[in-house]
Amino acid sequence: MANMLKAARALLGIRQSELAKAAGISLATLNNFERGIGDPRTSTIDAIERSLWRAGITFMDDGESKGVSLRKLHRPNAFDTYNASRQVLEALDRTSLLNIQSVIFYRNSEITKEGEHKHYVALLLNGLTRAIIFDQARLSLETSSHAAEVAGIMLAAFAMYRDEIYYLPEFVLDSLRFPAPQAITLIGEREFEKLDDPADFFQLFGLTHHRIAPWLERDDHPLHQLFGLTQSRLRQPSEALELQ
Repeated sequence: MANMLKAARALLGIRQSELAKAAGISLATLNNFERGIGDPRTSTIDAIERSLWRAGITFMDDGESKGVSLRKLHRPNAFDTYNASRQVLEALDRTSLLNIQSVIFYRNSEITKEGEHKHYVALLLNGLTRAIIFDQARLSLETSSHAAEVAGIMLAAFAMYRDEIYYLPEFVLDSLRFPAPQAITLIGEREFEKLDDPADFFQLFGLTHHRIAPWLERDDHPLHQLFGLTQSRLRQPSEALELQ
């Protein structure tokens, strides 16, 4: 197990200290485990394996051979907005071991049975060794609660990875039509721009200060907190600042 653990860290490109923090154990405990010293508790082993599984690591043992593999491309099964938001926040957390290099927000376009175009918020997280695409849940900015979910995700992203946040100015015609590897390639090859002000992304959905003013008046609304953190130009109720 010790050698497989070292191989797993090598695949992820992480240090012992990073894995120990993610698993909630001491560095000394992990170091001893990898050196084959002592007899770690079952709970310790479970915590380590759980952290590595979240990072995309799979341990294989069929009785004849053992191995470690990394799921480099991933599309989480998150169809409802609550679970999608929770999984995105977990992936953004530094204990996810993703080592995020870029966060790309984009507008996923879906054509309904009536032929109407519906635009939803989707995003691609590019880590050092792994990419995760969140496009199955229909995250939107249509209501206060929906906007709160998106703003909460953006708030976490800006708080932790401010210099690595980007967006696609043009919409993507339903990335769900493609398997995860193709969808991730589709997004990654587009011309994306640095996102310093969330307003640049929100304008793609037609949001103006007038429309979101009731949400901004609530100090506990994530949109209020997000615009404060980023000093967004949509904070002020001036016609000159409205997005057309």
